[in-house]
Amino acid sequence: MPPTLYLIDGHALAYRTYFALSLTGQRFTTSSGEPTAGTFGFASVLLRLLEQEKPEYLAVAFDTGKTFRNDLFPEYKATRAKMPDDLRPQIERIREMIDAFGIPRLEQEGVEADDVLGSIARQAVKQGFGVKIITGDRDLLQLVDERVLVNLAGSKLSEAKDYGPGDVVAALGVRPDQVIEYKGLVGDKSDNIPGVAGIGEKTAVSLLEKFANLEEIYAHLDELTPRVKNLLEKGRESAYLSRDLATIRTDVQLTLDLEKARTSEITLQAVEDIFQKLEFRSLLPRLRKLEGQVIF
Repeated sequence: MPPTLYLIDGHALAYRTYFALSLTGQRFTTSSGEPTAGTFGFASVLLRLLEQEKPEYLAVAFDTGKTFRNDLFPEYKATRAKMPDDLRPQIERIREMIDAFGIPRLEQEGVEADDVLGSIARQAVKQGFGVKIITGDRDLLQLVDERVLVNLAGSKLSEAKDYGPGDVVAALGVRPDQVIEYKGLVGDKSDNIPGVAGIGEKTAVSLLEKFANLEEIYAHLDELTPRVKNLLEKGRESAYLSRDLATIRTDVQLTLDLEKARTSEITLQAVEDIFQKLEFRSLLPRLRKLEGQVIF
């Protein structure tokens, strides 16, 4: 078995944990009033990963703001709800916590965390590694292959599932390499990617069972029903734009020093100080227990 690099999608996991814990009705604030639901949930998931899967290599990627996709399509993600006011400072706390652990934090202006994850994953595979990406974002399923797994959170954090190539087909009806073609056809409401008006999921899957990609579909329009042909002709420009918006870039000029990603390099005292400050009393015993584990 090759060594495996674990990559965490920082913003996606922060959102998932924030909303999961906010819905429990429990109060996640410090005695001074600092909100901590997202930070606590992220810390708990990170500890569980270290406890149960004992990764040898680990890094975390974060978004930085607007990207080239906003230049391509100003309405990209325009329909998304604004980040909750009490989550924004927690993202910075999570960054601080990752730095305290000594885990590499990966960010690049002008691109999304997805692009950073895709680029680092491809680099790691070329170096002989396997990759496992921890996220709540289905877009990352396009990166799945024989060497890259995506661990996708379910409706509950405890229902996270590993997706290999066969799992992607079972979930979406298309291969991982066709996910962007699928998004080109049906769009993505969560990201405000338009797709082709009138083309639904079943039609998209049917088309991609016959033809590998948009180019092949458009080369065979005369073989389709008049209705589908007409919709595709009208939506040609939108289809190609949507595919471009959905495509994760794997050529970001960013590298990861894999030696610095070794979990044997993780430090715990600085993390304990943050846990004390944030009053994560229930997490402290778990953190201290990690000091005796082999990976450290």
